[in-house]
Amino acid sequence: MTALEEPQKISIDSENTVFCNSMNDVDVAWDSLVLHRNIYLSRNYLLALEQKLGQNEFRYIQFYSSTNELVGVGYCQIIPITPKEINTDALAERMGGMLPKTIIGSIDIKILICGNAYATGENGFYFFSEIDENEAFHSLQNAIDEVHLREKKVGNKIVATLIKEFWPEAQPKHQFFSENGCCEVNIDVNMVLSLDTSWNSFDDYINAMNSKFRTKAKQVLRKSSALELVDFDDNPTDELVEQINILYQTIVDRANFSFGRLNASALFAIKKALQDDFFFRGYYLNKTLIGFSTATIFDDVFDGNFIGLDYDYNQTYAVYQRILYDFVERAIELDLKTVRVGRTAEEIKSGIGAEPVEMKFYAKHRNKVTNAIMRPFIQKLRPNEFSLRRPFHNSYYEDR
Repeated sequence: MTALEEPQKISIDSENTVFCNSMNDVDVAWDSLVLHRNIYLSRNYLLALEQKLGQNEFRYIQFYSSTNELVGVGYCQIIPITPKEINTDALAERMGGMLPKTIIGSIDIKILICGNAYATGENGFYFFSEIDENEAFHSLQNAIDEVHLREKKVGNKIVATLIKEFWPEAQPKHQFFSENGCCEVNIDVNMVLSLDTSWNSFDDYINAMNSKFRTKAKQVLRKSSALELVDFDDNPTDELVEQINILYQTIVDRANFSFGRLNASALFAIKKALQDDFFFRGYYLNKTLIGFSTATIFDDVFDGNFIGLDYDYNQTYAVYQRILYDFVERAIELDLKTVRVGRTAEEIKSGIGAEPVEMKFYAKHRNKVTNAIMRPFIQKLRPNEFSLRRPFHNSYYEDR
């Protein structure tokens, strides 16, 4: 079978949807369909996750036309959620006390995510552009329901489905999901910096700031000047793997909630799969690793993914802020248009010029009664409030 290449009016054959539990078993046409469209759906990237994250399960969906050509793909992760993934106090506070901490602290469930638990954005599906959107979403929802039924038959009880997560420009068309039994959920904003076309160097970026933030940026660069920066390859030592794991765990343990946990082996596997399209940098002080950062590079986007820090050194050496500035510098070097720095620490990220972009996902409890009960709880979730900083001269904002 081959992926359809020439635009023409086509439709999905509802009787010809194929499900696989491993990327090794999917149609060879998978990559040609998603190639250059979504790096997070590429075969090598998904194989890297699958092979290194044994605690998760992966399900792949393939949609075919009546002529047996691959015209769409879907990707799901089955994620265990236990108290390890939840900051009980923080989540209870965000729910306004509607769910007691005792209940949150005893959670031991599995959820099905159509999308990627480790990357922000619309990474759960792709359909050939000539497929009608409503037909595509209807087929996707039916396929997700089928995955749930297949798991139920083998005793793999999934309590909820998430379809994550949509940028503002895509949200109107994805109202399909809220109109078909899903709860629409506002989550923490993604902080995004738009790079000005006049910035040809990092100095141009710094000089575009007003005097207050330019001074702060120079302070960060001065405080972090003692750090040695090392760009990692895909062949780490056992010692480095252990160090990365410790630093990453420190960050995850401070988070309110995480859909799942990566590990250093997965990060280096992604580096091997994506090579130059995966930025992986370490920050050393006197030969000791005290921080690291990763980002995925695709289209015109520098997509910051994961960091790890030893907080004992963070304030003195401004490690976290230096990581953010290094994201910007590399993106300018690569002549990209956008730097995404993700959720959390929104105020600090706004200090480098990133602005909040609202993200939404769709949630559905697999029990209809529970789904109705959970709807008001889910709708209580709102993005964190923070003070937005505006570090650039007014001309930058006037041109947006």
